Amino acid sequence: MVRLESEKTRKPGRPRAIPEALESVVIKLYRQGYGYRAIARILRNEYEINPHFSSVRKTLLRLGVIKPGDPTA
Repeated sequence: MVRLESEKTRKPGRPRAIPEALESVVIKLYRQGYGYRAIARILRNEYEINPHFSSVRKTLLRLGVIKPGDPTA
């Protein structure tokens, strides 16, 4: 039986610390000049999730907002 995959199917396992629904919020905050720790604090206080600042950094890298090897990354 062949199963057609939907748009994006994630592998089973631990869910990401920052849900896809909030990725646009992370990008917006980063472009407004907030740092990784500040973004993590905002997500903690306003969106009630508890990501580590490195999760914010990894999300920005995965989405291509920052480049690997960038001194500010």
